[in-house]
Amino acid sequence: MATHAMDEGALVGALWEAAKAGNTAETRRLLDDGAQVDWENADGGATALLWAAQGGHTDTVQLLLDRGADLEARNNDGYTALVLAAFGGHKDTVELLLDRGADLEAKARDGYTALALAAFGGHKDTVELLLDRGADLEAKDEYGNTALVRASSEGHTDIVELLLDRGADLEAKGPCFETSLVWAASEGDTVMVQLLVDRGADLEAKDEDGDSALVRAASRGHQDTVELLLDRGADLEAKGSDGDSALVRAASRGHKATVELLLDRGVDLEAKGPDGDSALVRAASRGHQDTVELLLDRGADLEAKGSDGDSALVRAASRGHQDTVELLLDRGADLEAKNTTGKNALALCTNAVCAEVLHNAERIQRWHRRRLWTLWVYANTC
Repeated sequence: MATHAMDEGALVGALWEAAKAGNTAETRRLLDDGAQVDWENADGGATALLWAAQGGHTDTVQLLLDRGADLEARNNDGYTALVLAAFGGHKDTVELLLDRGADLEAKARDGYTALALAAFGGHKDTVELLLDRGADLEAKDEYGNTALVRASSEGHTDIVELLLDRGADLEAKGPCFETSLVWAASEGDTVMVQLLVDRGADLEAKDEDGDSALVRAASRGHQDTVELLLDRGADLEAKGSDGDSALVRAASRGHKATVELLLDRGVDLEAKGPDGDSALVRAASRGHQDTVELLLDRGADLEAKGSDGDSALVRAASRGHQDTVELLLDRGADLEAKNTTGKNALALCTNAVCAEVLHNAERIQRWHRRRLWTLWVYANTC
């Protein structure tokens, strides 16, 4: 009995390896020697058919089917032979499986269909075949992605064009309610953005956070994408559900070039989010000195305050951004400005070096005040 079990184990292992390698002759020999066609791999649950389909070994797949392999067998992740073959872009294998009756809409455990995975992988000829066979364009995975959303997220413009030509919903939304346009913009895929806009994508569609494509692109500093969206008419002052405009979002992340572009296009320099932060306050709070300097050069209000009463100086000092503190002081920031708790920059400073900068500024201001007082007294007594 032990010898039989060992022989059986060796036989099944050899069958899997032969199928995986596409060795049709060896697969045939092993089946003739008694290997069971639908033995499952103990680790992943794959049968010989699944291994052969995944590798695109069409001849081996045909042999296994002729020997009675289960066309709809699944591995532990729920993938069928068709789904695996489509994922790999093995068109001939996909065609054979469909001809033999494979379920066109079979879904893996995560909800992926053959069409979705072929689109995700960039396999245009396989996508076209599946569409010709009637695949559901709008089937969604467990995250809510359609084939179009998947293809656009990976930058496969040729597949996106094909899917749209076949009638895919341009405004279909993914797991966070991103349309293909919002997703492409967030990735800075300007070519994809242009394609989608040319096809009529809604420029102002928003994700679950209320971000439009412009706000998403600005948040990540994708200057070229921002420029394209603005050229095509995107709302310059659009805000996310958090109330941040594209300018505030770009400034808070230190995307200076994007901030400059938005300013050149006439964005409201003093627009505030729900926390009352202007672009300047937000940039200062993150220590983005170059962005702070740009905003000041463009006329940003040096003493603008958030709803907590923090000025740019108070915010920069409270986070220990020494270089930004020095810049703001050089530009004349009010050292005595206080927030809603009654504390100024010096009281909130978080490190010794920054505190020393503020102390020096305070001493200089006191000296200037004494000098002005002395000059005033002298002028009024002489």
